[in-house]
Amino acid sequence: MEHFRVIIIGAGLAGSLMANGLMRNDIDVQVYEREERHSKREGFQIRLTTPAIVGMRACLSPEHLRSVVEKFGPASGMESEAPRVVHKDFTLLLDLGKYPTYGKNAPINRGTLRDALSDPIFDAGKVQYEKCFDSYEVINEGMAQECIRVWFHDGSKDDCHLLIGADGSYSKVNAQVGLNSIKPIKQHVALAAKCDLPTERFSRMSKSLFGGPIMTWADGMSFFFGVYLPRTFDKHGNRVTQKEDEEAYDKTLSSCMIGLNVEKQTIPDGLGDASNEEQWNFIADRLSSWSSEHREIVELARGAPLHIYTPRVATKPAKHWRENVRHSSGVIEKGHPRVWLMGDSIHAMLPPRGMGGNQSMYDAAVILPLISEMVQRAKLLGKPISRAHIEVALKKYENEMVPRAFAWVKKSGGNNFVPIDSSTLSGRLFFFIFAQLLNLACIWARLRGVFLKKPFIDTIPEFKWAKSHQE
Repeated sequence: MEHFRVIIIGAGLAGSLMANGLMRNDIDVQVYEREERHSKREGFQIRLTTPAIVGMRACLSPEHLRSVVEKFGPASGMESEAPRVVHKDFTLLLDLGKYPTYGKNAPINRGTLRDALSDPIFDAGKVQYEKCFDSYEVINEGMAQECIRVWFHDGSKDDCHLLIGADGSYSKVNAQVGLNSIKPIKQHVALAAKCDLPTERFSRMSKSLFGGPIMTWADGMSFFFGVYLPRTFDKHGNRVTQKEDEEAYDKTLSSCMIGLNVEKQTIPDGLGDASNEEQWNFIADRLSSWSSEHREIVELARGAPLHIYTPRVATKPAKHWRENVRHSSGVIEKGHPRVWLMGDSIHAMLPPRGMGGNQSMYDAAVILPLISEMVQRAKLLGKPISRAHIEVALKKYENEMVPRAFAWVKKSGGNNFVPIDSSTLSGRLFFFIFAQLLNLACIWARLRGVFLKKPFIDTIPEFKWAKSHQE
């Protein structure tokens, strides 16, 4: 190979965003994805916050980023949102949208975002779908021609100077490089569904369901409900508005998401193979003693295909894990500096705080300048990028990423889906005290002259551009 080449395993949010950034910097990249193109497997909702915007701004052209921002679709207009935490009787415990220091967010369908990021890579011929990673090996170990050879299930291979594993919480790259740090949660099983939500159907829902997403932790379970209603644009890029708002939403993309996480021992044998009706009856039964609003949400989504799975969470790697695994195994592939990990393939976390995808995209903003700097230096010197240079860049990346991302793994609950249960006295007391502390923090901020922070979405030029075309 005459020029520096990167292979990315996984065309999800992190891998696709990373590839866009590398292409914009004229760095040779090839992406391999085990799923088919436009797979619906990851069609659930994601709520984007500032880290995602940072990652996209680093990797995408302004025009590309604007096209993504236009697909944001909070249920309450184009204002960004924050979750509402309610008890099982729907008593409001926390409305995080009222606190100026809480990071707001905007929803987008994960599949819509994934396609918006991966389609340009496909158009450039830089991604191959239905190509399942099998293993890698180090070629010309320690020599100037050192590279990574990647093998696939169909027996084919490809070579690169840097392999990036962005293959999610079941990452094979994570396992082979010797970290092997992502484990299933033993206590809970997750049930999730997304269903279409035409505007007229949403408008008939109880008014209490409008606004930001709803979260409940009670009876040893956690519950989530969120709505995605993207506005409609005409052929000139202007937002369509009407008095009744009946046709203002894109009905082909509007959807809602429901998630319920229950204790494993409450799951009946064979539920995963049961009929859709039986699966929804199980959810309805588990929430039968909860509020009418919770039960209304269940009936709203009833009939949609359910994804039942055991969540997986990463443990924080030791500071010198690469050196440790390399020395203990004696295998050159273990801990090798030419093999990097990003996104869920290294810091998989639980979904309650919605930061998994956001932190994954932020990873791309950290990695991109490190690779670009190496390539530019090599071009100036007329020399190939050595393993030593790659190792220096890797340490900079992991020294930044590990404390940042694993702080969010902890904030997202670690390996516990229900860290606070509002059906217990201690849980109710926690929410009461937490609300008072947040109120005091708001008062202190105002006394210090710190005014209400704008929703993050209103602070980025790309959103202001999109908004000007909507009015």
